Amino acid sequence: MSVSGEIIRAYRGFKPSMQRQIDAAPGEERLLIYLMLAIFLFFIARTPDLLAMSAAQASAEVSSLAFFTANLVAWFFFAPIMFYLLAGISRLVARMFGGKGNGRHARLALFWAQLVIAPLALVSAIVQMAVPVDWLSLALPIALGLFFAYVWGSFLSVAEGFKAPYFTIAAIILTPFTLIVMIRLLTMN
Repeated sequence: MSVSGEIIRAYRGFKPSMQRQIDAAPGEERLLIYLMLAIFLFFIARTPDLLAMSAAQASAEVSSLAFFTANLVAWFFFAPIMFYLLAGISRLVARMFGGKGNGRHARLALFWAQLVIAPLALVSAIVQMAVPVDWLSLALPIALGLFFAYVWGSFLSVAEGFKAPYFTIAAIILTPFTLIVMIRLLTMN
């Protein structure tokens, strides 16, 4: 089945979708394609915001094209490195809690979750442009982030052999908040 068909099929059941991906045993080149395609779709979803920000940030020293190009480089060259690191960290944490997967499965869980969520990011961007309401531009990214945590947690629980995804999802959601609180506490004088 095509990738777009598999993405649609994933919404019928996240666990079976991840199991099909694991059973297909994609190589590292396929994982990289998943990641780059997801990044491309997320970049397209962010393009209207980036164009508006680049016009607002333009000054005598920095052109709007330079701002847009810097964001393009960040998305396509630095974001993949960050996502590979994030997948590695998620694998190490899962192993501490008895995960039975491997690094490739952890990368597959993260990259496949990003690719499954990417069409929703496009829809979210279209809705935000069509209905420019302040609360909606705040609520949609939060809802999308929480749904991403749910999907990634479901995929990661399958990849690591956990029976229930709830603790994995909770850990994914709570980790950024915990890190923010810890950083705040460490920087307080």
